[in-house]
Amino acid sequence: MKIVIIEDERDLGVLMRNFLIRQLNIKTPEGSVRVVASLTEGLECVRDMSPDWIFIDNNLPDGKGVQAIRQIREVHPDKLTKVVMMSAMTNLKEEAFRNGADFFLDKPISFVEVKNIFTRPASDV
Repeated sequence: MKIVIIEDERDLGVLMRNFLIRQLNIKTPEGSVRVVASLTEGLECVRDMSPDWIFIDNNLPDGKGVQAIRQIREVHPDKLTKVVMMSAMTNLKEEAFRNGADFFLDKPISFVEVKNIFTRPASDV
C-alpha cells in the first residue's frame, strides 16, 4: 500500500505516518509512505508514486488543499486512489467532496477516525 501525507505541521505528519505504518502493518514504509509539507511536493509524489491513499491538509504554504483535490483527480480520475481532506474548517467539507475527496477528517485529527476510514466505504461519510 502506498500513502502520501501532505501536511505542513511536521509533527502531525510524522505521527500520522507512524500510526498508519503500525495500523496497516506496512513492512517497507521507506518507499511506500511519504510525508511532504507543500502542495508542490505532494502533487509530485502523487504523480511519481500513484498512491492508494492521499491525506491532504487544506492550509499549506503554497496553496489550498481543497483546490488541489481537483488536480489529484485529474491524475487519478478512476477513484481507485482515496483522497482524505483534513481541516479544522468544517465549512470546507462540502467543497472537498464536490472536488473529489472521498473522506473528510476534522482537525484536531482523531486517530480512531483515521483507523475507521480504512474499514468503511467512502459513501458512508
